[in-house]
Amino acid sequence: MSISRGRLLKTGFAGGLLLALSACAKSGGAAFEDDAAAYKVLDASERGLIAALASAFLAGALPVANGVVVHDALVAAVRGFDTAISGLPPVDVAQIRQLLGLLDNPFVKPLATGVWSSWNDASQTTVTAFLNRWRYSPIELFRGGYDVLHQLTMAGWYGQDRAWSAIGYPGPPKLS
Repeated sequence: MSISRGRLLKTGFAGGLLLALSACAKSGGAAFEDDAAAYKVLDASERGLIAALASAFLAGALPVANGVVVHDALVAAVRGFDTAISGLPPVDVAQIRQLLGLLDNPFVKPLATGVWSSWNDASQTTVTAFLNRWRYSPIELFRGGYDVLHQLTMAGWYGQDRAWSAIGYPGPPKLS
């Protein structure tokens, strides 16, 4: 399929506009509670977003008490995401942070995700519905965004020894 010059310019302009809007504002809501000094890359707003996504991506894998995900497990998942992203080249980190900025922009987020509340206030059902829309979207950009978020979340959680017993992994071999 060939793309006309006009369509390419329109797409580029729309993408640039979305990125500019994402740089202008971030949504509010109650902050995700954790020590900011423990993070290499993610800021407070991004940590709240990743916490909401991790709760949905890792549903059934994170420990639950009284119907609520155990906070220290959620903190571990968010810190794991931060560790996973911090090992990437700076250009990739910048692109992922642009994606997170777009997802946290109060002007763009409702249209792109269908999530109208802050991420901290969004239900797991709402977040899961958004993730499924992006996962199965006919728009390649959304599918790619889903894949990046999914892979980093999974790497961040299952890269920690606390997650291994639940999947029967005994850990790396011990060298004598």
